[in-house]
Amino acid sequence: MMLSTAPRGGWILAAALVAAGSAGGQSEQGPESALRAAYEAYQAGDYQVAAERFQGILSREPDNARVQNDLGSALLRLKLYEEAVQAFRLAAELMPGVREIQKNVAQAYFQWGRYDRAQESLEPYVEARPDDVSAKQLLALACMLQGQAQRAAQLLEQLRASGSAEVGVLYTLASAYLQMGESAKAESVLGELFQSHGDSAQVQALLARALESQDDYSGALAALDRALALQPDLPEAHFHRGRILWRQSDGPAAEAAFSREIERDPSHAESYFLRGVVRSRALRLDEAEADLRQCLALDSRHGLAHYHLGKLLSEADRAGDALQLLERAVDLQPDHTESHYLLGRTLLKLGRREDAREYLRVVRKIQDDERRELEGELSGPSPGR
Repeated sequence: MMLSTAPRGGWILAAALVAAGSAGGQSEQGPESALRAAYEAYQAGDYQVAAERFQGILSREPDNARVQNDLGSALLRLKLYEEAVQAFRLAAELMPGVREIQKNVAQAYFQWGRYDRAQESLEPYVEARPDDVSAKQLLALACMLQGQAQRAAQLLEQLRASGSAEVGVLYTLASAYLQMGESAKAESVLGELFQSHGDSAQVQALLARALESQDDYSGALAALDRALALQPDLPEAHFHRGRILWRQSDGPAAEAAFSREIERDPSHAESYFLRGVVRSRALRLDEAEADLRQCLALDSRHGLAHYHLGKLLSEADRAGDALQLLERAVDLQPDHTESHYLLGRTLLKLGRREDAREYLRVVRKIQDDERRELEGELSGPSPGR
């Protein structure tokens, strides 16, 4: 889990507007007092009332860009992400000279989980405002969450070189290097973190990830124990513990750890997935099926969850139920040999021999491609020569 220094709500402009007066014309209800009431509701944390009051002002002054932006901030606090994006985008069109609104658009996309659109909005903003630390880090996080660790590291190294290496920057940079497999660089950044934040639960958790990547499972578990002693509800710490315990073939302890993570965060799809796998291996099939279905309810694009649930159903002689899951698994992970193979076997069970042959041919092609790639690596020059 990476630290995010991005604010949880959009950049609100109402304070300046209350002081300066409304940009739109005067209305019967007094635009300045109406805006002040909306802003007071926002400051009090009553975002629903604030949003309704902003909308009331906009019904009279539809071109008031500042109020449109502030409506977006209230909607973002209410987790109405699509509506927040629309409000911010309209504000940006009405007031193109205020670049911070584009940052709000990106933040709304990020919190919505649309990391590609967040990156699309942030790239020009960061180019125009290279000294905005929070925007550059948010862009790095968006890149990380799309698997673009190299781009994230480039952005964060810029901040590090400029002296903006606060804990969030260093934490995310170490995470990027771990994602890239650059363990030596990650350890260097971790050294900086430990000098000033060695007692941080997040830093201990990051150390655990570094040790896990080096197959030092005992050291990783010890670091996670220290992290949890410092912060018992640390996000994903129990999940990472469970993953390591599963790799050590300790199924019961892994299941208990995943259950703790689910207790902390009932929306943690990956914990349901791995707990489902653990329970499936223990032949507790009804519980495993429930976990895998819950994972898919939370993350409909989880390819491996489709595969494992399809496998469970196929092996339970429920080939008809498994078929759609396995077809989706193949769509989501076209290079996953086991998904193609199991889909072929399931089609055979259903008497669809010609369709099955097609998927088994795909399996052979993937295996042939992998073999040729390996042979090419083996026939090439040795590393370092």
